[in-house]
Amino acid sequence: MAKPRLVAAVLTLSAAFAAMGVQQRHDYTTTSTASVAPLAYVVGRTGLVQIVDTRNGAVLAKADTGGRATGIAVSPDGQRLYVVSGWTGAITVVDPHSGAILDRIFTQVQLSHAAMRPDGQRLYVSAAGGVAVVDPANFRLVAAIKVGGQPQGLAVHPDNKVLYVANAQDGTVSLVDTAAAFQTSTIQVGGLPQFLAISPDGKRLYVSTMRLGEKTPGTVSVIDTTTNQVVGSADVGRGAGSMAVTPDGATVYLTLPKESEVVVVDAATMTVRERLPIDSPGVAIAPGDSRVFLATGATTTVLDSSNAVLATYRMKTGELEEARPRQFDAAMIAFAAQPTETRSRTSSSNGSSTGSS
Repeated sequence: MAKPRLVAAVLTLSAAFAAMGVQQRHDYTTTSTASVAPLAYVVGRTGLVQIVDTRNGAVLAKADTGGRATGIAVSPDGQRLYVVSGWTGAITVVDPHSGAILDRIFTQVQLSHAAMRPDGQRLYVSAAGGVAVVDPANFRLVAAIKVGGQPQGLAVHPDNKVLYVANAQDGTVSLVDTAAAFQTSTIQVGGLPQFLAISPDGKRLYVSTMRLGEKTPGTVSVIDTTTNQVVGSADVGRGAGSMAVTPDGATVYLTLPKESEVVVVDAATMTVRERLPIDSPGVAIAPGDSRVFLATGATTTVLDSSNAVLATYRMKTGELEEARPRQFDAAMIAFAAQPTETRSRTSSSNGSSTGSS
């Protein structure tokens, strides 16, 4: 293992960020070398990672990031997986083909969610006091963006120009110019915004929001990204979980762990179409895929377009260094932004699948 190094943060956000250092550690722990697409990148609460062939549920590679996971992002070509360990302030990069831990940054501040810019040039991680910006090409922290209070969920517009940040303390969504790494405006949504999801065409941004009070229902609000105005909302139930939008933009799936439900929202009318009795903290939909993938603890549950259970993939038990079994507790699922065919053609023609700025 390489000796940890200290790298200074680029911008100052607060007293915490002023004192922020970044330690980078290189670990290499290879497991499986198999890789078959399409792939689902599944992360458990404790930081265990499994790469799953969504055609048959086969686990192709495994990794252990060593910390409680709060965020996940995938490079557009599917060649790198980034796992955020929020409590320890670490960002870990995993090779999804081998399961090797390639690199790790210690930010020395508490972290939360993660989002990759569609062009693969920047990784964004919400942190105590702002948003950390990482250059994936050399895996270095290159900026820190001041936004609202207690930033949580992140989403990036398909045109790569705008980063959206849910600010739980302020009840706002920040708009950040990605070129300047600077907040340009905020949108008031109320409550405690938690997660964000953007429609594939980039025209609608969805915000899941908690409300104070045990019996007060949370909401899903929708923002028109051309006007930056809230144009609709729906009461969904207690809490506010992760969201995913179908490729046609017609349906939004929202997990409500407190209710042990998954809510299906009609995007056109912003009304609840269906409530599924599934206890899941994480939902994801692959680009161009009609299937819905839910993290359901020891399994990954796959729904078809009619919301019937299409398949249930059982996750493999993890193992600690002392070979004691550890239950895999799936909490998050992510997919690469590019379809499998595009990734294959890009990799074969360029000989490389990682972008640089």
